[in-house]
Amino acid sequence: MGNDYNVHARRKSRFKRRLIGYGRFALCAAAILLVSLALTKIIESGKKHRADAAESTASSADTLSEVLAPLPMQGGGSAAEGNAYGPILQAAGAYTVQSYGLDTIQLKERGQVSLDYFSDAAFVGDSLTEGFTEYGINLSGALICGYVGIGPDAIVNRTTVTHPERGAEVVLDTLAAKQPKKVYVLLGTNTLVNTGADDSFLAYYGQMLDDLRKTLGEGTIIYVQSIPPVRPETAAEKPGLESSHLQQINEKLAEMAAEKGCCFLNLWDAMADSDGNLNADYAATDGIHFTAGSGYTAWVNYLRSHTQYASDNEWVPGTAFAAAG
Repeated sequence: MGNDYNVHARRKSRFKRRLIGYGRFALCAAAILLVSLALTKIIESGKKHRADAAESTASSADTLSEVLAPLPMQGGGSAAEGNAYGPILQAAGAYTVQSYGLDTIQLKERGQVSLDYFSDAAFVGDSLTEGFTEYGINLSGALICGYVGIGPDAIVNRTTVTHPERGAEVVLDTLAAKQPKKVYVLLGTNTLVNTGADDSFLAYYGQMLDDLRKTLGEGTIIYVQSIPPVRPETAAEKPGLESSHLQQINEKLAEMAAEKGCCFLNLWDAMADSDGNLNADYAATDGIHFTAGSGYTAWVNYLRSHTQYASDNEWVPGTAFAAAG
């Protein structure tokens, strides 16, 4: 009897342990199921949230495209200065891309440099530039490569030209020997006297800038000067020099200068009157060239106050960038 009782007790104990084991297994299974359901819910919720976000982003992009202009390649400036690049608020449903032209590209007025700034410079041009030599204009020993009647084709074609003091020479060879740190170019009046020469002039001008860069290297600053205006009576006889036509060419020269890493100087600001003609006070009797006094003084003063900034420039005391005291 005692043995039967003990057997029964052991069976009962094993059965109880099995029930407890089954219960624990069931609880674990239930917990795993609950966790799985929760994870599924979270994943589905995340997918829905991302879909909603993508839809919202697309909607926002559609809205922004209606009020923001696309971003042009260059940046800087402000709308108030007329140099606004980048997104510009527009009326809903329309936008424009703000282009950049002569007024934006040209160097702005800054502190005036001393004449010593030109001691390592060269001036390349036609009879307007030759006037620096003819009238003995002080440019602190700058190399003057001014030749009567030439255009950019003479430089590209390595034509032998005649300097009033040095005699016969090839411009690129003269520059290569001197290796100036700055080059000021002013050409176009002779080529553009008659209409129909625009494309040829611009093609030669672009090649000339490339040749100058190759000859002088990346360290040389190349200043492209705009073609100045002439007197109205002169333009009437030489239609290629009419003010609006010259300004169209100057716009293209400004763009070319920017594309080729050159500085653009708008001499129009210095030499033109309120009607866009060469200022009568600066004009020689032919209506094209400058007077030895006021004309060249206005030109040089403009150049002195429109230079590429460098901390070691010799700034005139009292002007912007000059050291205090």
